[in-house]
Parts: sequence; C-alpha cells; structure tokens
Amino acid sequence: MLTKDEFQQLLTTYFPDTPAFSQTNCYFDTLDNALKKKAMGLRLRKRQGKNECTLKVPTSNTNAFQEITDSLTEKEINTLIKEERVPLGRDVANYLESIGISVTDLKVIGFLTTYRREKKLNNECLLVLDESHFGKIIDYELEMEVTDSKKGELFFNDFLIKKGIKRHPASKKIARMIKYHG
Repeated sequence: MLTKDEFQQLLTTYFPDTPAFSQTNCYFDTLDNALKKKAMGLRLRKRQGKNECTLKVPTSNTNAFQEITDSLTEKEINTLIKEERVPLGRDVANYLESIGISVTDLKVIGFLTTYRREKKLNNECLLVLDESHFGKIIDYELEMEVTDSKKGELFFNDFLIKKGIKRHPASKKIARMIKYHG
C-alpha cells in the first residue's frame, strides 16, 4: 500500500505521460461466504479489450494463486454484470461445481474501479501502480509482477528502499472492498 504522496512520487517518476486505463471488478461470494472460507476470490472484470471472469484459488505458495479464467465478449460482460451472475458451463463454473459450490448460489458482494498504469522495468518485472476507488474511499497500491518470485521479492524490497517507501503489505482488493463497504 502507498500513501497518496508516495503514489504521486512514483506517478511523476515512472508515468509522467502514461494515461491510466480503468478496470471495474464485480465480486461474488455465497451468502454463507463459501469462497472466502476457502480463501478464494471470484470476480468479473470489465476492461477495454479484455473482459473476463476469474476465480483465484490458493496454492501451496502463500504469495501465489492459481487463476481460472473465462474470457468474455463486451456483450457477455455487460449482460453478466447487469444480471449479477457468472457465465454458466465454462471453466470457472465447472471448477466451482466440482468443489460443491453452485453458481446459482453466488451473489454480488461489491464493486470497485481501479485506474491502473503499467511499465516494464526489465524483462522480468512489470511495475503496476493502482488507484482504486471503493465507493468514496480511494487507496493506492504498488505491485510488481515478476517471473521468478524469489528474485522478484529481492528486487521489490530493493526498489522500496531506493525510493524511500516503507513496506505496507496490502490485503487483496476483494478483502479491502469488503472492509470499506462493511
């Protein structure tokens, strides 16, 4: 997590002329929080040119999730968000059904819109700067997407030290959305 000043510093340094692209996430769970209990997250994501339904499933690496994703057309994403449901008969729905969660039991638990900027720092690291709007609450986040988690962790820590940014681990966006709306 970043303060607004840290966000502005990184924005000025790395993205002086880079417009943000927006993505809106629509999150789901069951009334009894079956996904949360399994440490899973389910979202529809609407983003120009890349709409999808993604289920994040925990792995043995506490920092990594397996992502099961169904690509969606513009028409499909608009219909699904309007009807507050996930696509039937595809990879995400099939996986949920295989672990005993019926897609008909899913309910929307909230929305958030993120304004994102991305920049490749090298062949193994993508710098991601997010400004996320959870209703009236705005937060700022720095992410690095890396090809090797051990090297990436060292690179990230070094980056924070060089920029004078204290490490404030971020909870998942879905957890923050629940906290801010709850």
